Amino acid sequence: MAKFKTVLLVEDDPITVMVCERIIRMTGFAEQVKSVTNGQEAMDLIHEQAKHNAEELPQLIFLDINMPVMNGWEFLARFNSISGFFPRQPDIYVLSSTVDPEDYKRAESYSVVKRFISKPLTTELLNNITA
Repeated sequence: MAKFKTVLLVEDDPITVMVCERIIRMTGFAEQVKSVTNGQEAMDLIHEQAKHNAEELPQLIFLDINMPVMNGWEFLARFNSISGFFPRQPDIYVLSSTVDPEDYKRAESYSVVKRFISKPLTTELLNNITA
């Protein structure tokens, strides 16, 4: 049985998207994986779901930092300002290949971020999230 109903993957690299979606499906981590390529698409999707069916909001979001249009930091700032309007908070995990300690600190400064995860997403990381 899946641990989560819906997971949102916010990632612009198609190879990373393919790998993440495959691992999530193979492990039964989530019933459904939705993928978007930038923070603006994620924000649009979340607003649309909140308007029409808040139950469809993702339970968990994997968020890349470096993306076009709206990057992960911009998404977090905007999401942080509106998250109180949602009936339940999705858990946000920053998923990045950065090694900059400042990025780790910055991610921790957002109360909506549960953890910073280094790419690639693995079965072990998914198991740690559900443990």
